[in-house]
Amino acid sequence: MEPVLRPDEMRAADEAAISAGTPSAELMDRAAHACAVTALRMLGGAYGKRIVVIAGKGNNGGDGIICARKLNAAGAHARVVRVDEWPGTLPAADLVIDAIFGTGFSRAPSGDAERAIEAINTSPAPVLAIDIPSGVNGADGSIPGVAVRADVTLAIQALKVGHVSLPGASCCGRIDVADIGIPVTTMTTFMPDARDVRGVLPDALPDTHKYEVGALGVLAGSAGMTGAAILTAHAAIRAGAGLVIMGVPSSTLAVFENAVIEAIKVPLPESEGQLEAKAVDEFADRLERCRALAVGPGLGRGPRAIAVVRRAIDVPLPLLIDGDGLWALAEVLQDEPDALRTRGHGTVLTPHGGEYAFLAGRKTSDDHVNDARSLASRLHATVHLKGRRAVTASPMGTVWINTTGNPGAATGGTGDVLTGIVSSLLAQGMVPDGAAWAGAYLHGLAADVVASRIGRRSLAASDLPDSLGHAFRIVARATHNVGRLRTVLEPLS
Repeated sequence: MEPVLRPDEMRAADEAAISAGTPSAELMDRAAHACAVTALRMLGGAYGKRIVVIAGKGNNGGDGIICARKLNAAGAHARVVRVDEWPGTLPAADLVIDAIFGTGFSRAPSGDAERAIEAINTSPAPVLAIDIPSGVNGADGSIPGVAVRADVTLAIQALKVGHVSLPGASCCGRIDVADIGIPVTTMTTFMPDARDVRGVLPDALPDTHKYEVGALGVLAGSAGMTGAAILTAHAAIRAGAGLVIMGVPSSTLAVFENAVIEAIKVPLPESEGQLEAKAVDEFADRLERCRALAVGPGLGRGPRAIAVVRRAIDVPLPLLIDGDGLWALAEVLQDEPDALRTRGHGTVLTPHGGEYAFLAGRKTSDDHVNDARSLASRLHATVHLKGRRAVTASPMGTVWINTTGNPGAATGGTGDVLTGIVSSLLAQGMVPDGAAWAGAYLHGLAADVVASRIGRRSLAASDLPDSLGHAFRIVARATHNVGRLRTVLEPLS
């Protein structure tokens, strides 16, 4: 799995390598060599090509200057323009190399640096950024001012959080990673790919049956909000659950009978179209054969929802809470802050930004990695913070950043589909952390499959479950990617 480092983690690894005997000049030479190789790949050769390196004052600028020397030795016409001697215009070039700021830069560029970045962005030449596009915060991907828009970014040794978090990721173009021999021992954040998902998905034995594959209980839906529960059930089935058992308000039973023919539907006590607390007790005999429980999509809000979620927390199964269930959970936690910490089974929470604010008592920041990590630690639950480039955090502090998906999935109901996928994987025996990050990858991949077929604008949540089969096939065919200079991310689209 591809590690993703904070700038301070990379700095510590760099210092440790130097302390262990690798001279800093050697590391800089290796980085410059990788930059030169990448530049030659972009140009299709060096002879006669005009290359302009815009260099800052720090190590990033030093990498660029050495890179220019290597390109000149290879037959190119490489020229270094120092930002503190900015001439006012960018010389004509076949390639521009951005070596202004590194991953530790976090403020808005100003003065000549700002003007140089603006000139780079108006140049017709392709742009190669060393380590990270200048102006992007390497710690969280925020862009406090102007930032270089690169065609290719060469990440030195490892990806940084700013490479894979929005909006910074949109400035990176294709991202190559150059291994320059710095041992990285502290890794708490990762970027899974299809090979990682393939490695954690459970295999069904030839003689298995539906309960061994995994039965999932779902408590969801209310009058006028049946669609969320239907999407959850469809997704759970397509994600491989052996059986889905839906506990629904009795007055809505006819809707579910016609909409989800593969699931078992259980009418439960309700009041004014919402499940009552005793519904969980009456569902208990069904849950005895289940391996996970999902609660919340379309549940409705108010005292009844709060009571249902409070009872569900006591169910001795892995539990996923989403949608209205998260609003109710926030109310439960007001009185019982440790309600999830004392559960004997794993819990997955899948909030979007608004639901996160209910749970955390504050809005999300630019740093979604830290947002998810801090909430997961406080609640002792796996937290999957939804959105483009969603973040999954474990209670122990490990984080996974998802890179599948597209803007077309920003539509009502797609979160309910995610609930179905993740809870299905829980029911199939996956641990909460793995179910969350692998489920998020498959969810985004299904959205990409739909977008490739009908376009993003027409994508609807109901398209996603039927595209999961294609997503699983893509994962099954994933091959290993090796090499010291490797492409780990294509341009964000």
